[in-house]
Amino acid sequence: MNDYFTLSRLPVLSSERQTLQVSSFDRKAENADFDQFLYQDKDGSMVMFDDKGKGCVKSIWSAIVTDESLLSFYFDGSDIPRFTVTLKGLFTGEEPLLSGAGVSFERTGWGHYDPDQCRAGNCMIPIPYEKGLKITLKGKTDIYYHIMYEKYDADYDMALCDGERSDDFYHAFAGKRTYPQKETFREDFSLSGMYTHVFVSEKPGVITEFSLEAPVGTDLSKIWVDIAWDGEVMSQVSAPVLSFFAMPLGYTEITTHAVSTRTEGDRWVMSLYLPMPYWKSADITLVNLAEDPAKEPVDLTVRLAMDENTYIQKDTGYFHADYRKGITELFGDWLIGDFFGRGQIVGVVQSCHGGQYCEGNEHFYLNGAMTPQINGTGTEDFYLGCYWPNTKYDFPCAGCVNDVYTMNDSTVKGSFKYPTAYYRFLHDMPISFQNGIKLCIQHGAVGQTYSDYSSLCFSYRQADSLMEKTDFISLGSDVSKKLHDYQATQAEENLLRGKVEMERRAQILEKKGLTHRNGTVSFTAAIDPDNAGICLRRVYDQSLSPQGGAVFVDGRYVGDWYTPGLNPVTPFADTDFYLPASATAGKASVRIEIAIDTVYSDFEYSVFSLKKP
Repeated sequence: MNDYFTLSRLPVLSSERQTLQVSSFDRKAENADFDQFLYQDKDGSMVMFDDKGKGCVKSIWSAIVTDESLLSFYFDGSDIPRFTVTLKGLFTGEEPLLSGAGVSFERTGWGHYDPDQCRAGNCMIPIPYEKGLKITLKGKTDIYYHIMYEKYDADYDMALCDGERSDDFYHAFAGKRTYPQKETFREDFSLSGMYTHVFVSEKPGVITEFSLEAPVGTDLSKIWVDIAWDGEVMSQVSAPVLSFFAMPLGYTEITTHAVSTRTEGDRWVMSLYLPMPYWKSADITLVNLAEDPAKEPVDLTVRLAMDENTYIQKDTGYFHADYRKGITELFGDWLIGDFFGRGQIVGVVQSCHGGQYCEGNEHFYLNGAMTPQINGTGTEDFYLGCYWPNTKYDFPCAGCVNDVYTMNDSTVKGSFKYPTAYYRFLHDMPISFQNGIKLCIQHGAVGQTYSDYSSLCFSYRQADSLMEKTDFISLGSDVSKKLHDYQATQAEENLLRGKVEMERRAQILEKKGLTHRNGTVSFTAAIDPDNAGICLRRVYDQSLSPQGGAVFVDGRYVGDWYTPGLNPVTPFADTDFYLPASATAGKASVRIEIAIDTVYSDFEYSVFSLKKP
């Protein structure tokens, strides 16, 4: 279930996992996105990652990679590391459990900025854990890093996440096609009008390969692809052809797991391998946005590989491609997409031009949360490179389509004259959401540049949300506490004044809450009896760390609510904890108790009942 390099699995939506990231982002939001950690351990080591319960690390990226940084991996609460490896050794396969396909430390993807420092590594070998995982760092600590991981509730069957790598995984890192494509549709078109319907089907199917051919040298800059599934009035796919095939600046050859663009004789061949299922109909249109298409016709060949649709519709998202282009807003993040419903993000293609564009961090907000669950260290880092300006590179999951450094006089200053473009396909960990998602990325170090951006977001989505808010508890209200029979055995009042993490321009908040040192917290929450589990969302004070406690539902232990991150600069944040359906289904209310083992803070709770698809 968790090997998304098997592309056929990407459309299948899941409510069984949280998708999260920890990184070395600057807690002051001033672009010093290195040498930042969750907290310092008792032995003086820096804690990069710390989680309790069931989960799986899906990818580790780091820059400034040397043998001077020593990593230790502690599993399931043990005080003895299962293995210790240098940071460079992690990416060169020195640890036997994390070797072979899926780890890389190559010149590809490095930057020109500082030849002695511009080294990045990637590890995409899954690291599952049953009861928790802690990763610590000693030695050289001034590194950049991000770690993407999935978290599961107490009911999750970890046999579905055994850490084994599939044949598709090995094929991806060997540059091979995942599975042979059987071409079932091929037709030539001359786009002499604005709209040309190139494929219409009135029966179920799934497109497993979407390819276009064009004579070498064809101007594709004004051609768009538009697709409507199952008779929808609004197209689910509307994008420039160039961005659709991950080369928004013009034709270039790309070899990655999801996209291939290549020259065959006198033809350009562009292929996208993301599955596109439909149950009633498909309508594919190519759009020629030339001022007078009759005078500027474009000759293209459309090729489709198709298969029988065996997906279960209620569990499957429609393929979407959402495009945006414009000038960035000063000190405001660039919006990649803001989507409702449920689904998962599987890819982003981005172009940037003007100003110091390749510095900004990605900020992805899932399920209506006020703080980002995905918070990164830089634009080129999100695309698995480092230290812009980058070499041209193609990884199975990411790449840079051009080298602006060598396009000019091989200086960093001269590189700003040219636009650059990247792609990122999330086959290591599609970003899952049940109640909407907002994807943003900074421009410049802190959003301070006027740059010309474009972005295309690939996703699988359904319009219905799987989360319904059924209760809310405000600890600033005595009435709310009384209505929910909120009890705390060892509590101090906490009147906190500050900002929400990553909201640089937001007003300062002032909230009344509680701080607990040991003891217990308990309250009653209303839920929908016909639930598939419950999501508890807590607003807390992250100037206190680490925070944690064992969670009980009606007396049954269901896991630890653990928040190890420290950020005294912007202290307000929210965190989610999922209660399994086996403890909540069929009940109209539940009694929640948290037995605190360190320190714990709370200002308010939102209670979401998870719906069945």
